[in-house]
Amino acid sequence: MAEIVLFQELYSWHNDHDQSIFVDGKNGLLIYQNVYDKSIRVIDFNAENASFNSTRFKKPLCESITFSPDGRYLLYWYNNPLCIGLIDPTSKAANDVIVDCSCYDETIVLSVFWTEPSNSTSADFVVVCTTCIDIYHFSYANESLNRLCSKRVSCYEAWNDISGTYLILLRKNHTLQPYHIHNKEAKVVNDIELSVEKDKKIQKSDICISSIYGDAYCIYKDTENGNISLRSLSNSRALDVVLEVKGQGWMDILIVDNLLVVLTASGETNIFDIYMRDSPHIAKVPQNKLPLASISSDVQAYIPNVLIDYYGGFAYRLVIDHNLFMLFLSRSSTEPLILDFYQRRRGSLQRVIDIVLSAVGNRMSMENLFILFSTAVIPYYRTLMHLNKFGRQTRNATIPFHLVEEFLGDRSVITEYRMGMSVLYSLVIRDWNLKAGENLYDAALALLCHHMSFDHSVLMDARQNMDIQNSAATNCILKSRLISKSDDNMSFDFLDYLASEDPEIPDIYDEEERGVPDVISVTICYFKALLLHHLYPSHLLQIFLFDACLLYNNLSQLVFLIKTKVIKDSPYICYRLMYLYIMLKDQLLRQMCNDMAIRLKLYDVCVTIGITDREYYQTLVFLKAYNVSSFPLHRILFKAANDVEKQTSTPHLWPLLLAFTRSWMEESSANPQACNPPNLRDCEMWLPIL
Repeated sequence: MAEIVLFQELYSWHNDHDQSIFVDGKNGLLIYQNVYDKSIRVIDFNAENASFNSTRFKKPLCESITFSPDGRYLLYWYNNPLCIGLIDPTSKAANDVIVDCSCYDETIVLSVFWTEPSNSTSADFVVVCTTCIDIYHFSYANESLNRLCSKRVSCYEAWNDISGTYLILLRKNHTLQPYHIHNKEAKVVNDIELSVEKDKKIQKSDICISSIYGDAYCIYKDTENGNISLRSLSNSRALDVVLEVKGQGWMDILIVDNLLVVLTASGETNIFDIYMRDSPHIAKVPQNKLPLASISSDVQAYIPNVLIDYYGGFAYRLVIDHNLFMLFLSRSSTEPLILDFYQRRRGSLQRVIDIVLSAVGNRMSMENLFILFSTAVIPYYRTLMHLNKFGRQTRNATIPFHLVEEFLGDRSVITEYRMGMSVLYSLVIRDWNLKAGENLYDAALALLCHHMSFDHSVLMDARQNMDIQNSAATNCILKSRLISKSDDNMSFDFLDYLASEDPEIPDIYDEEERGVPDVISVTICYFKALLLHHLYPSHLLQIFLFDACLLYNNLSQLVFLIKTKVIKDSPYICYRLMYLYIMLKDQLLRQMCNDMAIRLKLYDVCVTIGITDREYYQTLVFLKAYNVSSFPLHRILFKAANDVEKQTSTPHLWPLLLAFTRSWMEESSANPQACNPPNLRDCEMWLPIL
């Protein structure tokens, strides 16, 4: 079996008494000090190919070296004699800024670390001793240093997290005292009592602090009993977590993408996810190539994922091969569990999409697919609730997709946008061999025009008569060339929409022969999962469902979805219905389109339908009844004047139109509050009175 847990070598050196290496987890750096060469080397262990640079550093062998939050200054600490200082290693003329260590003559320094910065012009660092906690302020501009506060304590050991936010002191052998470093002071957090044998001495390697899923945890390793205990320092309501590790000998803990990776002396790696409350133990995988010294005291793990073999002189970065790990999980776990697991990982969106596509491609039952989609919706729901809670808009207001995407960043949560574009839309373009980025509605109309031998110029004439509202939509699902003010030419040749040069245009989808299209069933299933969590499907998904029903010739389903308000009123839908009616001349579609247009006050849609059906008089009556004064009547009169066939069959039509227009003018002049005047711009040729 290939290795799931990989040890990537970062750096190696010849072990000697005048060399050491330090881990700056906050900045993602390894710092190698060589006293003989009077230099340090800095290795970026988060880079794809770990690179390093060297600089002069004429100091004795240090206990700690870390970079400031801005990456410019080094904070170092060494003993014999005690010295804590800062220096800019890139400047040859830089002088050391030294801490006055006379106050530490009667104590022992346990730790020195940076705190979380509050601004970009300065930084604070903490000096922890057996008798006090001191916080110092360092200004970048003038390189000034002053002590902010000092808290008297009594302790024997100290631990801190890589962000410098939490500190834990060992007061008695079984009592840990946490502190929260905030607002330039150390605030006491509730004590932690450890349940250990009286004779057992707490070692430095037994405790660590790490952030997991945004909460800071105190992690205690009980190697004798094979247990790992976690208590939240930042969330008082969080339950304690106890993990059982079967094995003997030493244990080391690393954190990889919020996963607890436990290395053991038995050559096995245990992977835990504490968000899996029922069974946090995700996997036990072999360490096929264990690059560690056999003496446990010479191997030390550093949060988040660095392992140092001091005996052999090697530094490693631990990573998980998620491609293999996903295959490993698929053998024993269900799709919803794997989906839930990877939605909590960063940078695993494509894996999450692949899980959904695989489930749909394997024709998973609708019951199981609903469970899968419900699992996918939960983190999306939490994201929206978080944004809605802290946003400035009205509560429960629609949140734009781009804001959701910016907030999520590289988190692998399936949003409606990602579901629509990466799953549903991709299924359709693959099924019909369409070019990526083509609008499904435009393609569906082109296919209908071909098979119905419909004159598409009728649609273009209707487009020219429309006052289409401006839309900022650029998404290929929303943006139709036909329903747009842009100058993009709408092609009615279906071959232009195909990804490959196929001389054959496909037939119209036959539902009786081929059954209900999978993509429509899948989309409706996802709608149900959203509604289960009180989320109404977005316009993007509703429009996708409309276009998919049209492309797959499922008009009865489309009508039902609109009637039952699954597909809600919107200008996108209304314009689509209008063009569809112009093609099919279905009276039910006409009624639905007119009703929706009236509700949305898109009166030009009703007028366009009336002109297309050559109902000129009824259209004028409609405009007067709804007090529409914005629509120019010359568009209606011009069409009627040029419709010779209609005037021949209805000789009284033209006088009736002019008489009605005059009557409307007179009524509005007599009572303008009750009746808005008609828009008679450019009507002078038919109404000389103007």
